[in-house]
Amino acid sequence: MPLPTPVPVRTETAASQASTPARLARTGRKLRLRGLILLAVAALALLVACRPSSTLPVLFPAPRFDLLDQTGRPFSSSHLSGKVVIANFIFTTCTDICPLLTATMSQVRDQLRAANLLGDKVVIVSFTVDPEHDTPDALRVYGERFGAVPSEWRFLTGSRAAIDEILIGGFKVGRPPSAARTAGGTPEIVHSNRVALIDAASKIRAFLNGEELDIPALVEEARRLAP
Repeated sequence: MPLPTPVPVRTETAASQASTPARLARTGRKLRLRGLILLAVAALALLVACRPSSTLPVLFPAPRFDLLDQTGRPFSSSHLSGKVVIANFIFTTCTDICPLLTATMSQVRDQLRAANLLGDKVVIVSFTVDPEHDTPDALRVYGERFGAVPSEWRFLTGSRAAIDEILIGGFKVGRPPSAARTAGGTPEIVHSNRVALIDAASKIRAFLNGEELDIPALVEEARRLAP
């Protein structure tokens, strides 16, 4: 009667025995790395979920427009899509509230920049109410007095009809009454001191008094509205 075929016994060599702890160590490192990645993703999701959202109401859609900026290039409302906009109304030969309003906006600009919001997430737009005088070059010179950079802060002008449509039908702040110019050529234009806060979906969320602006509160609202 033949003897049964012996079953081979698998034995580990010294080399394979030595490599086992190394394999276990590599596996452990991979598991720890995956755990850290999952933890980071969860923390980021929690941070986004816990970020306070704005409680400001939606007032009405922001106006659509096609104008020129201070560089003389066409600039339309579509260029603002997906960004929070802080807008106001000025004219370059104003000697009354415009310098104050623009200086205040320059402080808003500085705080937005410090918060890493300016440019990519939030932009400032100043509309002239005196388009007959405020050419792109006049707006450029005026903006440079306040350190305005076009990619962060646009000064816009256009035809009288286009500006009127923005003021009356768009922002609903009214058209300044026609004003005679002084002997030096400076017009007496009474216009809105409002600052409009517009969300990334092009909805107006608030009108604020530009002469009594709470800048930190405005920057915080812009942060909450930013995409």
